[in-house]
Amino acid sequence: MTCLTRRGLAPALHDLSCWPTVDPSALSEPRRALFLRREQAIRQYVGGQSLALIESTTGVRRAQLYQLLARCAMSHADGRIQGFRALVPYARTRDYMRTSPTLPSTPGKRGGASGAMTQLLERHEALEAFLQRQIQLGKLHLGTRAELRGLRATHREFLSHCRELNLSGTHYPFNQKLLGIRSLAAAIRRLMANRTFAQAARAAGAQHVQRLRPPPDQASRPVVSRPFEVVVFDGHKLDIRLRIRVTDPIGLDKDIELERAWLLVVLDVCTRAVLGWHLALAAEYNRHDVIKAVQNALQPRRKRTTFLIAGLRYETRAGFISDAVRQTEYATWDWLRYDNARCHLAGQTLATVCDMIGSHIDAGPYAEPNERPYIERFFGTVGSTLSHRLPGTTGTSAQDVRRTLSDPDGKLSLLVTGEELAELLEVNFANYNGSPHDGLGGRSPIEMMQYFAQKSDGVLWRTLTERYRQNLMLLQPVHQATVRGNIRRGVRPYINLYGARYSSSVLGEASRQLGKPLRIYFDPEDMRVVMAFLESGEEVGPLRAARPWDQTPHSLRLRQEILRLKRLKEIDYGELSDPVEAYLKYQRRKSRTKQRRLSHRVAEAERALDQRDKHHEVATVPTSTQADNTSTVSLLELGKGQIFR
Repeated sequence: MTCLTRRGLAPALHDLSCWPTVDPSALSEPRRALFLRREQAIRQYVGGQSLALIESTTGVRRAQLYQLLARCAMSHADGRIQGFRALVPYARTRDYMRTSPTLPSTPGKRGGASGAMTQLLERHEALEAFLQRQIQLGKLHLGTRAELRGLRATHREFLSHCRELNLSGTHYPFNQKLLGIRSLAAAIRRLMANRTFAQAARAAGAQHVQRLRPPPDQASRPVVSRPFEVVVFDGHKLDIRLRIRVTDPIGLDKDIELERAWLLVVLDVCTRAVLGWHLALAAEYNRHDVIKAVQNALQPRRKRTTFLIAGLRYETRAGFISDAVRQTEYATWDWLRYDNARCHLAGQTLATVCDMIGSHIDAGPYAEPNERPYIERFFGTVGSTLSHRLPGTTGTSAQDVRRTLSDPDGKLSLLVTGEELAELLEVNFANYNGSPHDGLGGRSPIEMMQYFAQKSDGVLWRTLTERYRQNLMLLQPVHQATVRGNIRRGVRPYINLYGARYSSSVLGEASRQLGKPLRIYFDPEDMRVVMAFLESGEEVGPLRAARPWDQTPHSLRLRQEILRLKRLKEIDYGELSDPVEAYLKYQRRKSRTKQRRLSHRVAEAERALDQRDKHHEVATVPTSTQADNTSTVSLLELGKGQIFR
């Protein structure tokens, strides 16, 4: 720090009444006395007193006085000068600056690394730009108690960037015991201090901070630079009427109309590619449907070979990302954005899943669809290219002309079925991935993904761990269940889960586990088999439902509806009868009005019986909803060889 004389002081700083002051009573007695002597010396020197008089009255020498004056004239973080605040004993007026020209290079040596992180960021601007981007995207933010969130994930990526700069194990920060994570946290906090209050408040979770509208020539959101960096998720109610065909008690087929259908989509922001989707035939989709859509986005998808609709086919360039670019199989994203729908936030649904796959989440502001323009625009494309062009479309409103033109005049046989809609969606999304996109400069999402894959050999994104690849059901929320049973009465250990007993040959011999909790994972689309783990994380294996729930594949929704009707004594079944068949017989006896209200449950039951008739084999947990994907994992196979000690 250079010294400053009375003549070198700026004219505006000669008025000491404008200098920031200090409350001396807040200081301890020794520090207060030293501060007051320094303040008196500065006032006398700026007022024109001689140096000899100042030194005799205050004890502050000439060289020290020049240094103190220079400290007072330095700028503060609040935008003003330091003023009298610089005279407080041991007060820091600037960050520590490392004077050594070299970074520490001796592994395991204690000390000698002060200021090394700041020096590293100054030498490599790409590292500081990376941290700025992490803060801008919200991957680094302050919690409710000002704790730094997202540090560990950023630290891992920071080390990867250091390796790209040819920094080896003998260089900083790799030669440090904690790999420089504490110095990185301090550097991040310094970068955060330079942001505005609105940015900092929003990072802390505020939703009502007044935002300044950016100029028209500036982008309103950060630019995503690579695939799988940011993906968006949302659900959309399709403007379409569907039908299912049931058989009445006298053996005649009858068509009934479904209530509604929800489309849940995961979209990549950089390439605009559709990564995965899930069609929920229900009045409202729940958290299990949300996780199912995420699972479909993670697992590979291949084209269908056969269709129920005659003449339906893919376009020449159509395809799915994991099929066209094999490096993207099981690729995971860094950041997931979604809205504040209840099922998105229920039990921290997406937060739990993203924590398992190593992703960050961003629940955007309430009732602001413009914060997710890509997914909203995509749903508009789905409406214009598919749902609004089908017979029986409801249009966007009651005044929509398409609602009138597409009315099938009450002929429900003209409406599409759920299976047909699933095929249409698959072909539509494959064609969308292969079609030119205006936002991509005329390139298709597949072409953009191929470009990034060839450019980086697929190292731009992470992939799902092998543990989750083998069983995506583990991404579902964990359910706690207690092992029941009675040795004296000969009741083998079992658990109760949603009105059904579950056990296995392994659990049946585990008498020491009675009364202890188990961690249960299940597929909400097939509740016949669940996966069990001990509290310590050790695997118990698959548990199969007891009769009569082990016969027909059924969803959690369908089981809950059947149990509700049984409690109301409107339906009855025994251990040897099939609850799904009993439910269908009950629904066929109901009036048409009742059938329409519960038609989505009837559709699930019809599909379950069809699946049971086509596949007479042991229960498996499917890893894909596609008709041609045969990569399934048998939970009974996973449980072989698992014993308790």
